[in-house]
Amino acid sequence: MNTFNTEKQNKVNLPGLVHVNYKKEKVVITALFVFLLLQFNIKAYAGDDKWQFTIASGIHSFYAPVENLKWDNSRFMVSGGINLLLGQKQLFSAGLQFGYAQNSYQGDAVSLQFLVQVLPVTFKRIELGFGTGAGYRFSGYPSSPLKWNGNSWEDTNKYKGIFQIPFQLSAGFRSLNFASVQVIPFAAYHLQALFGYNPDFVPLPDSSLMFGFKFRF
Repeated sequence: MNTFNTEKQNKVNLPGLVHVNYKKEKVVITALFVFLLLQFNIKAYAGDDKWQFTIASGIHSFYAPVENLKWDNSRFMVSGGINLLLGQKQLFSAGLQFGYAQNSYQGDAVSLQFLVQVLPVTFKRIELGFGTGAGYRFSGYPSSPLKWNGNSWEDTNKYKGIFQIPFQLSAGFRSLNFASVQVIPFAAYHLQALFGYNPDFVPLPDSSLMFGFKFRF
């Protein structure tokens, strides 16, 4: 497959968030767990079993026919969300997903997505998932990046907002029961089309492989 050069070829090698910060990861994961536990408590008293909560972690990477944008630059990612199960057999869901991801090119990023999914069940226990939606990603570099204006290097915006269209494929096991909580372990492949990241490649795909759990009462 042919490749083409990006504007990074004319840039200096700027310091970025290349190394995984494990302390930061633990803080993010702990915060997500606390958030979900609080939601469990609220919904348990409400007696509403149509709400489902998710938490997952994995790796993500840009992958495209572009130099220096290959899957071998994978970084840590974690997500948590809330879904409303729809239909008598609850084969559909709509919800919000919050994510935190690291990346050496774009910097650490947080995102919020609205995701609609179809959840057919096969072999009585295997829950498949096909979803899409829309979201927004906000990222920031540790220092102001430089951009070549044709004559000299100049500072650019330290923060960047990116519109994204997600596509998700997943498979899980229905289900494990612990007291009044139903748990569905799952694996998911998440592909996102990023718009506005680079004017030479629109949209830019960002893919992730996630493992996690769905909870509901």
